[in-house]
Amino acid sequence: MEQMQEQPIHWDNHRTNLNLTFIFALIVAVIGILGQPVLFVLGIGVAIYSWLTNPKQYLIYRDALVIIYGKPRIKSYPFQDISHLETLSLPMGERLRVRMVNGRRLLLLTKDTDTFRAKLDEALDAFHGEKRGSDYSSGNGSESSRIIEPGIPSEVEPEIPPESSMGESSSENDDVPY
Repeated sequence: MEQMQEQPIHWDNHRTNLNLTFIFALIVAVIGILGQPVLFVLGIGVAIYSWLTNPKQYLIYRDALVIIYGKPRIKSYPFQDISHLETLSLPMGERLRVRMVNGRRLLLLTKDTDTFRAKLDEALDAFHGEKRGSDYSSGNGSESSRIIEPGIPSEVEPEIPPESSMGESSSENDDVPY
């Protein structure tokens, strides 16, 4: 029986078609064949890693964002896991950052960032309706949100002065462009 496959709403390719890391790794593997087996193994390992981690194409479906990597690897991000989109203006060009509900970030390097963001925003709005990001819940009522009332003081930890925070790292820095 023939099965119908849903067509994407919009798609775009990765910004660069040439994967230099993959090419250099294959060159190292060829050099390794000629004399040093360690270089061959290292080159093949880096080539496989590069093939499986560098995106080739981005697809927007009605309920998910799909990223196609090297041939056996396709990653799908359902819209209920996506919180919001951000456009980053960096010296290397504009990037689209997808914020997930769990706090993770995903950086997309599409050829046409503005059009892709507009189409992805439309698809997210159509999927979520009025609910978006962390407001989205399964509707079972088991999740409770914290409400801060203006008249009741809440416990707030004092801020650490900058000179005493040397060497500490934090996962909550939103100014990081990745």
